[in-house]
Amino acid sequence: MKQIYLFVLTFLSVTFSLAQNLPQQEISSDIHSLTVFLNNAEITRKQTVQIPAGKSDVVFTNISSRILLDGIKVSASGDVKVYAVNIESNEVGLKSRPEYLKISKEQEAAFKKFELQKSRVSIIEEEIFYLKQNMNVGGETPASFSRIDEGQIYFRKKLEELSKQLIEEKIKQDQEGKIFQDANKLYNKKMAQLKKITSAIRLTLLSSAATSTEIELAYLVTNALWKPHYSIRATRENPEVQIEYQAQIYNDTGNDWDNKPMTLAIVDATHDITKPALQTWVLDGNKRGNFLYKSVRRKELRQSSKQEENLNDDVIELDDLSTRFELKDLHFIPSDAVPHLVDIAAYEKEAFYYTLSIPKIKNGAFLIAGIPDWESLGLIDGKASLYYNETYQGSTILKTQQINDTLDISLGLDNTYEIARKKVSQKSRKNLIGFNIKEKLTFEILVKNKKTTSATIQVKDQIPVSISKDIEVKSIELSGGKVDPLTGEVTWDLELDPGEVRKIILSMTIKYPKSKQGSMFYNNRAIYTPRYF
Repeated sequence: MKQIYLFVLTFLSVTFSLAQNLPQQEISSDIHSLTVFLNNAEITRKQTVQIPAGKSDVVFTNISSRILLDGIKVSASGDVKVYAVNIESNEVGLKSRPEYLKISKEQEAAFKKFELQKSRVSIIEEEIFYLKQNMNVGGETPASFSRIDEGQIYFRKKLEELSKQLIEEKIKQDQEGKIFQDANKLYNKKMAQLKKITSAIRLTLLSSAATSTEIELAYLVTNALWKPHYSIRATRENPEVQIEYQAQIYNDTGNDWDNKPMTLAIVDATHDITKPALQTWVLDGNKRGNFLYKSVRRKELRQSSKQEENLNDDVIELDDLSTRFELKDLHFIPSDAVPHLVDIAAYEKEAFYYTLSIPKIKNGAFLIAGIPDWESLGLIDGKASLYYNETYQGSTILKTQQINDTLDISLGLDNTYEIARKKVSQKSRKNLIGFNIKEKLTFEILVKNKKTTSATIQVKDQIPVSISKDIEVKSIELSGGKVDPLTGEVTWDLELDPGEVRKIILSMTIKYPKSKQGSMFYNNRAIYTPRYF
């Protein structure tokens, strides 16, 4: 294959190409393969064409109007030179496409049948009205009783016939109306899809002789992405945790992805040919040095033709990953703006289990699966469905941006423990000492083992960490807990006998300037309740 050329698109080159009035052929090619990224997708098409000597145009039609305008990749085999590349709008030819002609004929036929049925109903209703207006037997001359009886029998029979016909025709009208509504919905849906593929890519090729050449065309489109999703399964007897790595693939490009080879990639290959440059990596203590990856980039939204603004971006934090997953199976991903779940890979990792409680944050105890050496799996932040002993426990957000070698995953509540935390008012007080306030805080944590066997549980709480020389924190009583001086996290590893209740005391003093009294908070939580009155 010849070298791949990258082009900056300009209106000048479009005008020049059209002014040449070159021989051209239109190609409605199928998608050959695609790569889906976290914020867009790269579509690859391949087509072998016959071209004449000299300059000629090859126009790829039915291209998504979500195409990005920052460049495409084109290559041609043999001694063929890619002379120019242009992206054009092809809305004029929309109604000449076979797909449009078919769906419009179906809609028109359904509409005609519906209107015809409406007219039949209207005719019968007019007959009934006319009959009722002419039910006066004998006109001005008084009629005999026999004639009246004959007239009643006639009118009753006629009204019954017409009423029966009216009911039958109204049922048919409802049926034809539903068929028309369905045809209209299908028409509108198809039209919305066709309007998304009104772009065309015009290639101007140069060849010294008439020849056959294979063209490979690749371009980026928005309104297509994938997001990770996990199913994590664990059982009490099995030390291994099953991690099913899945992807939710979203396609709203206008082109269906019909069982084509697909690759899922984390970091995209945006065809910006500007020379890359490293920026200074500044650590200021507030922002982490990780790469923030938006699922839809603002620059791309501005560059995309006819791209609506999307304000609800997800932000995924990534390490310097360039992981790619080539899907083994082929999948049909329609352009329906609905996420479709596919399998990427399945892992089995040995795990260890322990019970954790942080009653300051949440009451109760949680069963935790710790997975060592998890970084080799190429996981990124995403939603995870949790199953323990084949029972669905709920969903969580898997956070992979952590410094631990072990990935901790909560498998749900462990109801074999009863835990309560409260502030001990008798042992908590606040004193004014000169220009400072010295406050003593004491908390009591009760942990009960409801099992009939001995059990272990890890309990965590915390003491404040001062980063100001004006604020002084001292621990008074920790009931044997181990404190991390960097984070202030206090950990108790408890071994409890059956039915045992263990009391933990956490006591501390905090000394701070009186002027900072209003700014001292101890992680108070707010609960928002709906307002009805």
